[in-house]
Amino acid sequence: MCAAVALFSLCAHAQIKAKVVVVPFAAGDGASATASGKFNALFVEELKTRSDVLEVMPNPATKAAAPAPTPTSAPSGGGGKAPSAEATAAMDGGKKAFDDLRFEDAVTSLKKGIELMLADPATADYEGVTDAYVKLAAAAFRMGEEKDAKTALLDLARFSPSYVMPPGFPPVFQREFEKAKKRLEKQPKGTISIEGPPGSTAYVDGRDLGMVPVLEENVPAGAHYVKVEGGKTDRFGQVVQVNNGVVKVKASFGSSEGGARSVIKKDTGGVADPAITATVDNETQNRIIAYARAANADYAFIGYVYKTSDSQLTAGTALFSVKKSQFATLTPVSFDTDVLTANTEAFKLADELSKKLMALGTPAPLPINLAMKPKTAGTSGNTVAKTDKPINDDVGDTTGPKSGGGKVVLIPNSGKKDPEVVVDPEVTDPPPGGKVVEGKPIWPWILVGVVVAAGAGVGIGVGVAEATRPVTGTVTATW
Repeated sequence: MCAAVALFSLCAHAQIKAKVVVVPFAAGDGASATASGKFNALFVEELKTRSDVLEVMPNPATKAAAPAPTPTSAPSGGGGKAPSAEATAAMDGGKKAFDDLRFEDAVTSLKKGIELMLADPATADYEGVTDAYVKLAAAAFRMGEEKDAKTALLDLARFSPSYVMPPGFPPVFQREFEKAKKRLEKQPKGTISIEGPPGSTAYVDGRDLGMVPVLEENVPAGAHYVKVEGGKTDRFGQVVQVNNGVVKVKASFGSSEGGARSVIKKDTGGVADPAITATVDNETQNRIIAYARAANADYAFIGYVYKTSDSQLTAGTALFSVKKSQFATLTPVSFDTDVLTANTEAFKLADELSKKLMALGTPAPLPINLAMKPKTAGTSGNTVAKTDKPINDDVGDTTGPKSGGGKVVLIPNSGKKDPEVVVDPEVTDPPPGGKVVEGKPIWPWILVGVVVAAGAGVGIGVGVAEATRPVTGTVTATW
């Protein structure tokens, strides 16, 4: 009898084993698809070792998530539909900001303009997008954001492989673009097959491929934008995600008010790609639900990998319960950019996911930001003991820090009495001449000495020096 009960209990446990599908981790700001893919693979392998509590479900076949068609507007000069007013305004604003040397504003507007412009491949201004990529990369370089600049150049090379950088740009910029093209050559290639009404013309990323049917080979992996034109008013657009194989596109036209026609067609080759980004909203949730159901999974796990320092990537993740229609966020994990030491982080993440399957906890309301900076990211060693006593390099303070207190308070070494400067780890963009109030812009100073809490009232002197760049993050000391 006891044996029968035990056997029944084991069977019941096996039946309720959670079915989890891991949506391929998305590569965000500063992270490469290779790095996010490597960490994704490590994590999945770690999950498979927990076969007693969960089952990793195979990923279903996917197709690119196609945006909804924008409202039809009056035909433009060629008789087709013009880009949306919002897309055009963002692009124009970004280019003007670049010309005015307002690089931070330029980066924000250009990114938005590119995204909006390519949301409707049937009407996009492809030459304008190419120019926006160039200015985006140049603005990032001028701001000192080298990683972002290289990412923009790689996107430019993927979008326009035959693009030739015009004269006038610095030689270093030209060299970086050539490097981006060489990196792209080493990435996987795929094929796009385009069919449509007889006599119509096919385009990929704005390049005229001639009349359909068309087979475009050696297309770099990633997102690409297909447009098919018929008569003056017939337009078809589709976003496709190219991998190693063949992506098939079949265009069709129809009638609409005003004669203009723009179709963003969804093919039937699989479930829509969840298209994970840093922000998870209701539309993303709907795609995740469809993805999980296509995989016959109870839970879907999503991840977004992004850069948190020159040598560090962070993965923000969340678990979604299909039954409860509820998200639970997990603790962000960080690892090196080459993913050489990420095994431990994959183990931690898999361990936390296993616990979440038992109890999701408090639901995470939408929208969810997967790119929250981890509190411990980029820190090492021991945190400096805090004190409210001002520290000055004019006076060697041999009394040492005392336990307790607030933030580290620094006084500028200027020979005159200046306001106190409070180092706030959360401040990242101090303006010139800014003074410090907690949580507000700071003056750029750095701690150049070491403070050691080695018993009551014991320590060594510290120094404070003015820096040319702002200091952010956690102040640390090693000994």
